[in-house]
Amino acid sequence: MIDIHTHVIPFVDDGSTSMDASIAMIKKAISEGVTDLICTPHYRKGMFETNRKKIEQNFISLKKEVTNQKLKINLYLGQEIKYDNNTKKQVIENELLTINNTNYILLEFSSKTDTDISEVAYNYSIKGYIPIIAHIERYCYINDLNKVREIKQNGGLIQVNASTIIGKNGIKAKKFAKKLIKQNLVDFVASDIHESREYNLKEAYLYIIKKFGKTIANDIFKNNAVLLIEEENMEIAS
Repeated sequence: MIDIHTHVIPFVDDGSTSMDASIAMIKKAISEGVTDLICTPHYRKGMFETNRKKIEQNFISLKKEVTNQKLKINLYLGQEIKYDNNTKKQVIENELLTINNTNYILLEFSSKTDTDISEVAYNYSIKGYIPIIAHIERYCYINDLNKVREIKQNGGLIQVNASTIIGKNGIKAKKFAKKLIKQNLVDFVASDIHESREYNLKEAYLYIIKKFGKTIANDIFKNNAVLLIEEENMEIAS
């Protein structure tokens, strides 16, 4: 499996408080069958604003420790960016990170304040980016399938958390996620792992196999994510 949304870099956000905690999360991912993991520390204005240089330095340190411990996993760097009116400019100016230096970008939004995510997706896509909407099931104002279809029509891709799939975030969120998968609207399932959370990607994967079949499970847990780790240094429109 490929985990595209994780918070395992130490000392950059609320994901990990130590190198030991980071390595423990990575070992758990490996034990569940993860071969490739994208590190996506938070950017939230006024809350998590670790600069790019610090994130990159800590990421390199983490990769070195993974190598030293001979852990069989590939690590890539990205960022989970909470959308505001300035983030697109910050991305274009390389203050914030795309996924693995590609044109894919992981965006999160307010869980309660209504945001026109389809318009945001369009505005990023016309600049050459492919926005991945993080844990879409969290946004209470995205409450029907047509809104999700509109996001995808405007260039967005959809990510759901594994914890939602197995019911850890409430029955309403689980039902909505299942509807999205049934309608082929989900592109990725990821762990969104933090030190304080359980790692449950494998449990979610097995659940999706049972409910929807192995082909769909493999697509949303691995196959769709291959482009994120194989494409690099794509030209972005300015």
